[in-house]
Amino acid sequence: MKFIKTHISLIFPLVAILLGLEFFIVFDRTTDSFEKSLQNGYSMMVVSKDDMSIDDFRSWDTHIERVQELEKSKILERLKMGSSGSKQKQFEASLPNFYSLKLDGYLTIEELDSVKMNLQKSSNILSIETFQSAYQSKYELFSFIKFAFQAFIIFMTIIGFFLIVKQMEVWNFLHAQRMKVMEIFGASLYLRSKVLINMAIIDAVISAVLTSGIFYLFQNSWVKGSQMEILKDNVASVFRYTDVFILLLMAIIIVMIAVFLVVINIREE
Repeated sequence: MKFIKTHISLIFPLVAILLGLEFFIVFDRTTDSFEKSLQNGYSMMVVSKDDMSIDDFRSWDTHIERVQELEKSKILERLKMGSSGSKQKQFEASLPNFYSLKLDGYLTIEELDSVKMNLQKSSNILSIETFQSAYQSKYELFSFIKFAFQAFIIFMTIIGFFLIVKQMEVWNFLHAQRMKVMEIFGASLYLRSKVLINMAIIDAVISAVLTSGIFYLFQNSWVKGSQMEILKDNVASVFRYTDVFILLLMAIIIVMIAVFLVVINIREE
């Protein structure tokens, strides 16, 4: 019980920081695959006078990754203008060429406009449809969610870090007399602070293990049974065993920075 009372004040904010960090890692993984799905689901429509290859398109803009020529007969079917015989063939021959263009990434609105402007420089291209309104609404919503989530994580990390520093100051106060005696006998700053460092590392390990356990349970209970498509498609991305080492490393770095700040402040005093 005494151990819990002593360490809970550091473990709690550290776990909060590590949870935020792991959520950020998971969010980055899942949104990366979501961006790819948005990228694969998006295409530009281009109408040209003559045949064009992917090299022709890429000569105007390097963001063009794939080009698919649309069959004129299928376009006529969609427009319910299909007919039979030689008249249809003559009509198809008189039509311009239609292409569906895939991009190499999920571009910003400015980058998308730049692609369109570059393609419009070609005298062979008659028309370009970027479907910008639908693209913009998805992009802005996605960007807002990403920004809001990152801002929240940063805010929680700052608050948690200050709580950790305060707990270090409490520990230092509890061990101040012992540290003063060690200083009188000429002990180095490291030796005087060794108790703080050891306690901080123990709590860092406990916090990393607790956070890993929470995400492991989260992955194998709620996520696997979730009906959210983005989670169902990325179950393996919610938690990986390599995350344990990432969390442990970050926890040790955070507590060591906090110890350093407290010790430096004592030295100055």
